[in-house]
Amino acid sequence: MMTRTIRTTSVSTRLLGLAAGLLLAAPAFATESEVSKGGELFGANCTECHMVPHDEDWFQKRAEAGKMTDYDSLRTMVQGCANNFNLPWFDEEVDAVTAYLNQQYYHFE
Repeated sequence: MMTRTIRTTSVSTRLLGLAAGLLLAAPAFATESEVSKGGELFGANCTECHMVPHDEDWFQKRAEAGKMTDYDSLRTMVQGCANNFNLPWFDEEVDAVTAYLNQQYYHFE
């Protein structure tokens, strides 16, 4: 005789998992220390390409043109640059640079 195991997941367990996923996906409010660290990392690693000839107006136009639609798309772009240029950044550094760029230029919520 063959027995079957049926797994059931309660609605409350599913809702708890969904809530946890949403919390992890939402950008956390960056601390001043994190933003400062992001500015230092940006200055040391990114300005050679992104500040010549790019200035604040360039960043604003990029945001308005829909290239960056939200905080997550900004973070994805920062991670992509870190990968492309072989920067030895952990998630914390990517988060810090993202928080810095968001505070200084993009102002996503």
